[in-house]
Amino acid sequence: MAKHPQSEPASDVPMREQFEQATRTVVEGGRAVASQVPAALDGARDMVGSASAAVDDLSDQGVVAAMALSAGVTLGLFLAGAPRVILALACLPTLITVRSVLQRGVGPGQLVTPRG
Repeated sequence: MAKHPQSEPASDVPMREQFEQATRTVVEGGRAVASQVPAALDGARDMVGSASAAVDDLSDQGVVAAMALSAGVTLGLFLAGAPRVILALACLPTLITVRSVLQRGVGPGQLVTPRG
């Protein structure tokens, strides 16, 4: 069998310079992402606050229905084997509605049996 000689890189730039350039690109990208994190967190906080206010405006039965729906979706995602990040995000609406239910003082009997 004939051995193939190792071919030279296509560019004249040494490997060390290519590595340094790639490292600089990654660092600059990381800094750009890190500079956006505070704004993203503020936006997420505002969205959670507005979602919480919208749930608080619902009737008791509406809050119970929203809680059941969000818990069902979260459970379905869990049973389907969704990634943990998706499950964590799916828990947010459930937690918001549970908080609203607890603040209203809705008891377990009211959660299971509809009022007449």
